Amino acid sequence: MLQEQIARLRELLDKDPEDALGWLALGQNLIDLEQADEAVDVLRRAVELKPDHIDSHRDLGLALLESGNPMEAAEVFARAIGLAEKNQDHQTGRKIHHFLRRAEKYLSQS
Repeated sequence: MLQEQIARLRELLDKDPEDALGWLALGQNLIDLEQADEAVDVLRRAVELKPDHIDSHRDLGLALLESGNPMEAAEVFARAIGLAEKNQDHQTGRKIHHFLRRAEKYLSQS
């Protein structure tokens, strides 16, 4: 099922490569399939297209964390928290703080 969704998203993105939310959806599906390395590239594109979109930053951070890059993940989570605060989205900011703590925990164990 996810493979089919990914294939459809890729087709849509081939037609409209400027669709930031399409890139986000593709990245989320790739994370769900435990393909974090590929998700990182996809989610970088989503952030590039829509740099103020909190969810794109959050999911890029998650993909980075899962692909073994906790330092960059922490940086991305910090940016996402800043965006959440700027938008007064306190609930999302609290959730992202949890992910930031996970990244910091990995860093302290390195």
